[in-house]
Amino acid sequence: MKGIKKCLNKGGFSLFESMVALLIISILTIGITTAVNAAASIYKKSLFVSEGEVLAATIDTALSDVLRFSSSVSEEDGKIQITNENYSVVKGHFVLKKGWLYLNLTDEKADGADDAPLVALINGGTYTSMKIDSFTLNYKDGVFSGSYVIQSKDDSNLRKKYTFIFRTLSIA
Repeated sequence: MKGIKKCLNKGGFSLFESMVALLIISILTIGITTAVNAAASIYKKSLFVSEGEVLAATIDTALSDVLRFSSSVSEEDGKIQITNENYSVVKGHFVLKKGWLYLNLTDEKADGADDAPLVALINGGTYTSMKIDSFTLNYKDGVFSGSYVIQSKDDSNLRKKYTFIFRTLSIA
């Protein structure tokens, strides 16, 4: 009976004990929050790198198909114009619009015209969470070269520049 009375008369935790417990819980919460945020950041970066590499490989393959089999190349007003009968391109050029890379099939219609024959270089399923930020194309002595930047739509700090070089097969 004395043991029960002793337990019932105990006043609980002191103010000091409560403050120490609160401090320990706060330190643990801050540590866990910091670790979770760091893990989320690393995950975002690794996802960007892996998806960016896949997107870059897809863009390079699509560019290669169009550029390697060009039958003629010219330059007007700083635009490189190509002809590729396999893709129904007659003096067409590449257009970067709203983060997408398009191929204007001809030089007869302006890029901004409502009826411009713009065809996406690759389909929209490949552009999950990224966009192309810049695109350059150069041509000299049968060799196309250039670059483009892939950027995350969610985080503008996640971006990477890719370069390419393709030799035409049909122009001597």
